[in-house]
Amino acid sequence: MLWHHLVRPRLKRQLKDRGGIERVAEVRRTTPRIGFIGLGEVGLPMAKRVISHGYSMVVCSHVSREPVEEMKKLGAREVASPSAVAEISDVVITAVRDDSQSAEVILGPKSIMEGARQGLGIIMMSALSPQFCREVGRLAEAKGVGVLDAPVTGTKLKAATGELGIMVGGDRRLAEEYRPILETMGKVIYCGELGMGQIVKLASNMALMINVQAAFEAISWGIRNGADEELLVELMKLGTGNSWVVQNWEFVKSMNVEPPPATFYLAAKDLDYALRIAHEIGQPCPLAALCAERYIAGVLKLPERPGSPEPDRSSSGIARQLQTRR
Repeated sequence: MLWHHLVRPRLKRQLKDRGGIERVAEVRRTTPRIGFIGLGEVGLPMAKRVISHGYSMVVCSHVSREPVEEMKKLGAREVASPSAVAEISDVVITAVRDDSQSAEVILGPKSIMEGARQGLGIIMMSALSPQFCREVGRLAEAKGVGVLDAPVTGTKLKAATGELGIMVGGDRRLAEEYRPILETMGKVIYCGELGMGQIVKLASNMALMINVQAAFEAISWGIRNGADEELLVELMKLGTGNSWVVQNWEFVKSMNVEPPPATFYLAAKDLDYALRIAHEIGQPCPLAALCAERYIAGVLKLPERPGSPEPDRSSSGIARQLQTRR
């Protein structure tokens, strides 16, 4: 606020007096320009938080025009591709769906890496596999590009109020350099080397999804034996059966619909990432494996994405691939 109300107007006057009107743009650029790719349900409010804190922003075409238009009204500039975003940004944030979409945006044709120059920073805020994050880091290092993984925990409501939990992995100095940007969106916790943010995120999601299944099973058992649902849930909140799932039971229960919500895909995807790592390190995860099968069964009921040119990359197509790997 001090910059905008005191320092910047004074600098503008001084520059104008010296005939240096063109230099105002240089002063304005002392804060990094942020590229943001992935204006989805959580990504859009995250981007709004960043731009509301005075950062200039660049966005690119999206599957839906509405979020792009919203960001343009807030002052964001639209360009045609991720590579164009990278060319004119200092830091690019990605908040897309999974490894596949991230690979397309970061490494594919007209991607961030195509437009990247030395000194660019990439912050991957999706829930991704740690292996993918490390591979991006390896490829980026060769171009002098810094990379952090920074998946988030919290709902779209938390994103809108800047109260997400942000789990950061990567070079500590880079994490500290970009901390002010990340703190516009939530509480930042440094977790360790590149990919460690994803490990912490996946562990948290494993616990959540196992707890969802456990709570549904226990509450359904109580109801079938004559217990009043509202009374049962209230008493569970007071006892050792309490959890975030129980505390937010009405919201969690609203997700139990047919066909299931698209978030079932994200649950299945995250459990698949976690189980692949469990297999690599030789750790049995029977509860996570059981949950994965339940979520995959739900995802198989999802309709194909309208207009998808590659059905095998749709939610249900990926679920079939996961099921085949089992």
